[in-house]
Amino acid sequence: MCTTHLELDELYYSNDPRNVLRFYEMFDSAEELIDWMKRRPKADVNIYEVEGDTDIVIVIPTANVNSDYAKMDLNIYKGFQMIFCESSGRYFNYAHSINICVKEAIKYNPEWVIFSNDDVYKIDEPYILRNELKKLDYKDVSAILPSDRNYQFHYNELRILKPTFIKGYRSFFLGSLSLLYGEIFRKSTKNIDISLILLLARAQIYYNKLLRRFNLPYVDLRVIDKKLTYKIRHIIENLFNEHINTFIIKKFGDFGGFSRTFLNKNNSVIFDETFINGVENYDLSFKLMIEKVLVKVIRYRKGSYKGRSLGVGINNMGISRNFRDFANYVYFTYKHYNELLYNNSIKCSYQHV
Repeated sequence: MCTTHLELDELYYSNDPRNVLRFYEMFDSAEELIDWMKRRPKADVNIYEVEGDTDIVIVIPTANVNSDYAKMDLNIYKGFQMIFCESSGRYFNYAHSINICVKEAIKYNPEWVIFSNDDVYKIDEPYILRNELKKLDYKDVSAILPSDRNYQFHYNELRILKPTFIKGYRSFFLGSLSLLYGEIFRKSTKNIDISLILLLARAQIYYNKLLRRFNLPYVDLRVIDKKLTYKIRHIIENLFNEHINTFIIKKFGDFGGFSRTFLNKNNSVIFDETFINGVENYDLSFKLMIEKVLVKVIRYRKGSYKGRSLGVGINNMGISRNFRDFANYVYFTYKHYNELLYNNSIKCSYQHV
């Protein structure tokens, strides 16, 4: 690899998805790509605090502490000590921001530290979160997750697959149909950019090829359900001898909590900062499963705008962001290579409320 860091940055952060794909051609191995990830600078993080009860501290990463999302958070978590970690720009790092704020939060010696994205909305009142946490002994329970609207929790499946030639083209074909259907369902066909849909779907061919070049498996995260399409995917993957391993996890998303006991044992570090604003939550979830950490689901609900504050969608910016995640999946797979391929004894040890 003879390309400079600056040239790599320009490709990686381009809003032209094709340039982001070109970025991966600059590396001869997964090790080279991960080395670039580890050597990236990180944006400054500014701390803003809102006073409240410190037995439970809420940490919230945000690009702008004066944004509408941040202002809504003041109501969602009213009464709690809140720490906003404001950071933005090219080198914003979600994991770094959370870790910085958690270290600030632990200074208050709280029983629980909750991390929450800024783009969530209120379903349950703050006192419900407090009451649910008070039912738990923070010395025994290490982590918590919220329920959904119906007080249910959906487990996720990490399915480890061979990145075969056939799988790449199958993902392209099925992905094209799914994306096209989704766009037609949301708006009239005259506003659909077919070329972007095909590019997004065709990238699966490229990504599978990249994994073969790096000698890594394909990691697919799925919500476990009883739909026929879910079962058919399993049948097809087994038919083509693509399936390697499966793990059932409780996935951390835009909200989660950790006890003081757990944080003290882990030096107040939650996320791996090598990840670049993606997949760090899968990494955390997988790590907790491997280590058999007790995670409880509590009867507290909140809603999510699912990444609106970062920008998503079938447009150049949204697709570029999707392609940048390839690096995160490469790192996750490389980091957990032996567990993903060879560990057949890991069982889900989580308890459900």
